[in-house]
Amino acid sequence: MGYIRQAALGDPLVPYEQRVERALQRILASRAWTTPQRQWLQRIANQTKAITIVDREALDDDALIFRREGGGWQRLDRMFAGELDGLLRDFQREVWAA
Repeated sequence: MGYIRQAALGDPLVPYEQRVERALQRILASRAWTTPQRQWLQRIANQTKAITIVDREALDDDALIFRREGGGWQRLDRMFAGELDGLLRDFQREVWAA
């Protein structure tokens, strides 16, 4: 996907893992997060590197860490004060920000 984006938009060719790490750093710097929130943001970034998109379906997937250790979408959304949907959208937008 990076090659297509680079050719179409002229974006520099940046490895996906670096894009995800950069997005994570921007999200972490955007406000004061609690320690558990920071830890889950790191887990979201790690899983994003592995499966590309982390969304509500991924958070409720029994095979992934989010459901097993975090209680799935409902519990994690409460941890993020009902803002998890917007946070995931922001994260994906940051991944592809120039």
